[in-house]
Order: sequence, then structure tokens, then C-alpha cells
Amino acid sequence: EYYFIRDLLEITNCPWYWGKINRFEAERVLDGLPDGTFLLRDSAQYQYLFSVSFRRYFRTYHARIEQWKHRYSFDKPSDYSFCSKTLHELLQHYSQAEQCMYYEPLLLNALPRKNTLPLQHLCRATICKNVSFQDVDELPIPKSLQTFLREYHYK
Repeated sequence: EYYFIRDLLEITNCPWYWGKINRFEAERVLDGLPDGTFLLRDSAQYQYLFSVSFRRYFRTYHARIEQWKHRYSFDKPSDYSFCSKTLHELLQHYSQAEQCMYYEPLLLNALPRKNTLPLQHLCRATICKNVSFQDVDELPIPKSLQTFLREYHYK
């Protein structure tokens, strides 16, 4: 069964969510910034919805965010990995240095995006908050818009 990201609207409203930028753009934006600086972006790999690009050890790293059973994690979800119900909660957890292992993201300073997100993206986030994945077929909109709405989902 497929599900929409229920907190997509909240994610979209966060100034540190940059939307569709690739890892190279993220590296360019973060270049030279202090360790702990980060941004959230869409993942380039279809199996993942989001990635965090962050500075640590004087270089830029990228971490994919797993989504499983309505929870977020940087690792494959298990009894040993930290999982959260919201993306904000996941990022907040990794903003505490004492919580982070040396190989995990340390997310201290969110880098605000410079541009506003497209209106299409904001509308999609609002609709996804209020409609289930399965009910998109019932919306009186063209098939191309139904496909667009379904881009942000997980199993």
C-alpha cells in the first residue's frame, strides 16, 4: 500500500527545505560554511524521498532519509537506530552533538533557502495532507495532475 507524506506541508514550510536541488548544487551552496550547517532537499534516488546535505569534518556529506512504517530514519529502521514520527523530530535529534556518533550527521545550523518554492509544490503539499494516496483518482482533476500529486509517496 502507498502513502503520502503527511507532514509534507510542514516540511515545505521549513526555510531549510530546498526542494529539488541535486548533490552538486547542495555542495556548491554549503561550500566553505562551518561544520554543522545543513539543508534538506529532495533525494535524487527514487527509493528515497529526502536527503540531508551537511558540513562535517570540513567537507560536505549527504545522507538519505529512510521512510518505513510512517517513521523517518537515517539508517535502515531497526531496534538500534533512531526513528521519528516527523522529519522535524529526526533533524532535531541530530542537532545534539552528544546524540551523534562520529559518522552520523551533525545538524547544528539550518541554511535557509534563497528562493520560494513553486506554487505547484505548495498546493501538492496541502492536498497530500488532506487526501489519501488511493483517493487521488476520485479528484476531479486531469490525470497529469494526479500523477504529479503522487510523486511524494512511500510504501
